[in-house]
Amino acid sequence: MSAHTPRLPCRPAKLALVSGEYPELADSLKRQGITPIKTLFDSRLPAPLGYHPDMQVFLFEREAFVLRKSALQDKLSSLGLSVKETIRQPESWYPCDVLCNGFVWDKWLVGNPQTLDAGIQNAAQAKGLELLPVRQGYAACSTALIDEKACITADAGMVKALEAKGFSVLKIQPGFIRLPGYDTGFIGGCCGKVSADVLAVSGRLDSHPDGKAIQAFCESRSVSIWELTQNPLIDVGGILPLA
Repeated sequence: MSAHTPRLPCRPAKLALVSGEYPELADSLKRQGITPIKTLFDSRLPAPLGYHPDMQVFLFEREAFVLRKSALQDKLSSLGLSVKETIRQPESWYPCDVLCNGFVWDKWLVGNPQTLDAGIQNAAQAKGLELLPVRQGYAACSTALIDEKACITADAGMVKALEAKGFSVLKIQPGFIRLPGYDTGFIGGCCGKVSADVLAVSGRLDSHPDGKAIQAFCESRSVSIWELTQNPLIDVGGILPLA
């Protein structure tokens, strides 16, 4: 993993956290030698998001926060991760469902300080990370990290906040990513880095009108696209490299 960004693996990932709702994603990862760790349904979250990794887990380097009283705690601990619980318990409505929905990027903790769990914020501060506050409560869902300096999002507020810190951001059109039960999903929720130069996506990039721009942006950063299925893009809560 990057020294500061656990979502950006330096080497090919051996383990990845993926939604337990879509076995075809796990099967695709397995065929490429990546052991999928499937999430379990958390009934405390909104039902369409109950399996989503980015709603259940927040990653630091070799450390994870899980939702309080989460069934994932023992599973992640068995993989050698140091696992802690959020202070609060999730509820089935926004913003009480997004306790884990932020991310570490370089020296920054990116998230909405009003919605991100205080335990995560305290841990980040203890690690010397600086808060990069955003209004978007679904910060992790809405942002696809490409490398240490570049990302993709459809959220104008995220673009403004991240560009102000010197990051290169490709702004895409909102929508065109399926999420049953919601009007649309997010770009960060349909993908994840599985090596330094590969971004795995949940479906066909050409199902998004900005698919060519996304591919060109990734290629400009020496990152290739791996389509896990031939279905249209769907928000599955991201793909989180664990080791």
